[in-house]
Amino acid sequence: MKVLVVEDNDNLARSISAALEGTGFQADVSRDGRSAEHCLEVGAYDLLVLDLGLPELDGISLLRRLRQRQDTIPVLIISARDALDQRILGLEEGADDYLCKPFSLDEVAARAKALVRRAKQFGGDTLRSGRLEFHPDAMELRLDGEPVALHRRELEVMEYLLINQGRLVSKGQIADRLSTTDDPVSHTAVETYVSRLRKKLGVDVGLKTVRGLGYLLDAQGAD
Repeated sequence: MKVLVVEDNDNLARSISAALEGTGFQADVSRDGRSAEHCLEVGAYDLLVLDLGLPELDGISLLRRLRQRQDTIPVLIISARDALDQRILGLEEGADDYLCKPFSLDEVAARAKALVRRAKQFGGDTLRSGRLEFHPDAMELRLDGEPVALHRRELEVMEYLLINQGRLVSKGQIADRLSTTDDPVSHTAVETYVSRLRKKLGVDVGLKTVRGLGYLLDAQGAD
C-alpha cells in the first residue's frame, strides 16, 4: 500500500510517515499543495493523507481538483481546523475521513488502513490466492499455511500481485508502486524480485510472465 502524506510541518510529516510505514505502507511526503498535485498526477497511490493549511495550494483546493478530474483516491484530512463548518466542508468536497490535530499516530494508521481496505473492498486483512495467503499487518506470506522467508521488496511485490490477482500488471506499475522519492525501484529490480519469488514459491502458484507486457497472478491457472 502506497500513501502520499501532504504536510508542511517537517516533524509531523516524518512522524506520520513513520507510523504508516510501521503498519505496512510505503510513504512519500510532499510539503506543499502544488508538489503534491504533481505527485498524484505522475504516481499511483492507495491513499492521500492531507493537511489543509498548505503553502502554494491549500488542501481544500487540491482535494477539489482531484475530485473534479474523477480521481477516487481515498483522502484522510488531518487539520488544526476543528470547527464544524471546516469538517463539513472537507467531507463535502470529497474527503473520506477527517482528523483534528492533535491526534494519536496510532489512530492515523488505523484510519488509513480502514480507508484503503474499504476502497479495495477487502473482506479482511488477509489476501488469498490458491495456496498463498498474505497478512499485511505482519507483512507475512504463507504457502500452504507455512511462512515463507522473503525480503521486504519481495513481500511488497507479492502484496501488489495479490491485490491485483487475475489482472495483468506491468513492470512499470510494480516499480511505481514500490518506489518512494528517496528509494526508486527500476524495472530490472522488479524482474529480479519476481525471479526470486518464483524460486521460493515454486512454479505451481500461478505467477505468470506475459512476455512484453508484465505479470499475472492467477490461482485458477496454476500449474
